[in-house]
Amino acid sequence: MRRKELMWLSTHSKRMKKYSGKWIAVKDNQLVAVGDSVKEVMDIASRKSKRLPLVTKIPRKDEETYIL
Repeated sequence: MRRKELMWLSTHSKRMKKYSGKWIAVKDNQLVAVGDSVKEVMDIASRKSKRLPLVTKIPRKDEETYIL
């Protein structure tokens, strides 16, 4: 489990609202990528490190939360 990244998301939830509807990647307690698709976010994050990030979509008000 990615406990550190999940805790980071929890403590920065208000800041993440500006990314509503976007996919984000969190790695080592920092936001490393933002994009419109999982592929875009994974491409950006993989250029920064070989370690896989925690990837989630910041939901709009009418959407559910997804964590990959």
